[in-house]
Amino acid sequence: LNNMTYGIRTGETVLLTAQEGVGKTELMHAIEYSILKEKPDDEIGAIFLEEPKRRHLQAVAGLELSRPVHLPDSGVSDQEIFDALQKVVVRDERLHVYSHFGSDDPESLLDVVRYLVGARGVRYVLFDHITMAVSGLAGEDERRALDYLSTRLEMMVKELDFALILVSHVNDDGKTRGSRYIGKIADIRIDITRDVQNADPVLRNTTNLVVS
Repeated sequence: LNNMTYGIRTGETVLLTAQEGVGKTELMHAIEYSILKEKPDDEIGAIFLEEPKRRHLQAVAGLELSRPVHLPDSGVSDQEIFDALQKVVVRDERLHVYSHFGSDDPESLLDVVRYLVGARGVRYVLFDHITMAVSGLAGEDERRALDYLSTRLEMMVKELDFALILVSHVNDDGKTRGSRYIGKIADIRIDITRDVQNADPVLRNTTNLVVS
């Protein structure tokens, strides 16, 4: 991705789009892990609305250990997971994980982002995913809430000069679900697809990325 995008820069939004079940959260974990390893002096915020904090930290440790440590038969002890996290995160309070699970009030999420960036010095915010943030709404209310949230996030990115890596689900036509405006705020868009029904196990587990 670095060769195609010249890296992730502050003051810009990277939008990842995907249908459900194609591996977008795993890709977000990989991006987060890469930033943690390559930017040891920078603070990172992780807002994963479909993932409890414990599972999120296990994913980060699993990338360091190259093992699925969240599985009960992984053979990895809690101490090994803790040591791996310490190695990746480097110092205390560098990785800020928002522990809320499921939908939340858009204003509360905006306050969290502003606090992380303004008060904690976070330079990279990973948000998975914006559609979940308003999952309790439907129809026109959902569209308005998503338009508002995406607009405010983009304004904040420019104002506070941080990098936002944002996920949105898409419908069968490839349009961002709930609001078409989400796709307009991004400086870089990465569309993620995978043929999850393919009979060939190699193709079924191959993730394709289109960068625009």
